[in-house]
Amino acid sequence: MDVYLTFGECLAAILKALDLKSNKLAKEINVDPSLIYKWIREERVPSYDTPYIELISNSVANKISNSFQKEAVINLLHSHGIEIKETVTTEELKNKIKLWLTEAQGYSIKLYKQAKIKRANTLFTASGIHGAVRYNDNNSRKYAGRLNMTNISLDESGHFGVTTDYIQVINGETEVINSALRLLKQARRKPNSDDKILITLNSEMNILLNNTDLKNKWLHILNDILGYGWTVIFLIGLNDNCQRTIKIVEYLQALLSCGNLYVFYHKVNDNILFLNELCIVPHIGALLCFSSKIGQQVDRAFWYHEKESIEILTSYFFQQLTFSKPLMKTYPSQKTIEFQQVLVEEEEFPGDRYVFKNGLSTITIPLDLYKKYLKFGNRTSQEISYREFLHKRRLESFEAQVRYYEYKDICFVESLEKLVRYKKYAPDEYYMLENRIPDNGDIVYHLENLINMLRKHENYEIAFVNKHDFNNLSNICWLVKGNSSVFIETLNKNGGVFENNPEKINNIITEKSIVNGFRDCFLKIWNHIPDENKNKRNTINFLQSLIEKCNTDDNVE
Repeated sequence: MDVYLTFGECLAAILKALDLKSNKLAKEINVDPSLIYKWIREERVPSYDTPYIELISNSVANKISNSFQKEAVINLLHSHGIEIKETVTTEELKNKIKLWLTEAQGYSIKLYKQAKIKRANTLFTASGIHGAVRYNDNNSRKYAGRLNMTNISLDESGHFGVTTDYIQVINGETEVINSALRLLKQARRKPNSDDKILITLNSEMNILLNNTDLKNKWLHILNDILGYGWTVIFLIGLNDNCQRTIKIVEYLQALLSCGNLYVFYHKVNDNILFLNELCIVPHIGALLCFSSKIGQQVDRAFWYHEKESIEILTSYFFQQLTFSKPLMKTYPSQKTIEFQQVLVEEEEFPGDRYVFKNGLSTITIPLDLYKKYLKFGNRTSQEISYREFLHKRRLESFEAQVRYYEYKDICFVESLEKLVRYKKYAPDEYYMLENRIPDNGDIVYHLENLINMLRKHENYEIAFVNKHDFNNLSNICWLVKGNSSVFIETLNKNGGVFENNPEKINNIITEKSIVNGFRDCFLKIWNHIPDENKNKRNTINFLQSLIEKCNTDDNVE
């Protein structure tokens, strides 16, 4: 045989010589017509252990019903170096056709295996190990080029498959982020039931976490995607950078009430030289992102378009997911008794307690006032009794532990002024009052109790700070208890990003590295607060001035 054809070329030539339709052949050998088309388009090749060569040869030989068809097949075989006599029998012709198809099958499988090796080498060199893929560092260009890459697969029927994926090579840190945005925007449609958008955050990704405009664009697009019904899975790589961890939690906190969002984490070893990122939208595309230099930000990406490429990277994502754990447990709001139960149980574990919060901590509310506030709402006596019981446990835990452990609160001055002027507590306390307005006597009683707590317990301190001084710090507030847990909630309606979404989501994280990160962050903030803002005498004087304000308002009325 002088000339080798691929299996698809060989089969197409035979069908053309006999003027035989693909769907007719499919019916003869009992396969779906789409499989014949995939063979001809060289997207599939029968593997060696399948009966398709035999079935095709039989079908083709039996379709030769006259001398003209027989002559056409003989001439076709002659033209490709297969010797055959004019007086050949049907059985002999079938064997010659089978021989030709078998050789073509072997040739195609060989080509596909070579392409698979080439593809693996291309991915290896493109990741920066050998530097074989060259990039244009001119930032004015969006793409450095395209790779013509071949994917090899073996389906359940034993067929080798091949597709050519013209992969966009993306150059530049900002362009990688923008490419991910463009990919996600294409998901603005209703998904299939099993569709999941997959995103990793393994590297530092400073440009995404620190650039407000880019971050808000991401959040708005993900909010839209979740609203369309997509399931989004984040896989986070955690390292020792606590500031990065807090920013990621803040980033995700804004999306928790938007739809089906799942967050998992795994530990990232600092010795890993290359950290890849993935962003995958089913049926649309997949980004494989990486750094061109060791230890630098992600600044390169391959954008895959073909189904097989997307499925390969999806499989890789879920392989990583098997070694991960859920990052947080979410609760709709403090209105749920379940959340109150968990909060009480965690606070009863021995350890320091640090709170960064918009308003006063609820442990500063005396038990009888707490019960009075609960009665303002539309609750059964049984619920009121149980919530009162839980609050009592929190107060008892405080009294027992504050003698041995630090209890520090950071609270915004604006929330106290709002409480006195407008008689409104911080939003997270709405579950008590349900928008009812307390009177000045209730507020004075609360503030007097807080003063008594500060005077009685040396280890209890409060720092009052201005909210505008922390605009760039975080859009979340948190409570850290020992090294066991951190409770997190949004500060201003999902961080102020989605103002029309009033639902608040709380979550609890028990991963030690994250808990320690929040604790270290709190203590760093505390240490940088001026002494006059956390001095007990100044704090008590400020609270007394608020009490005088309330009493003055009562006298005016």
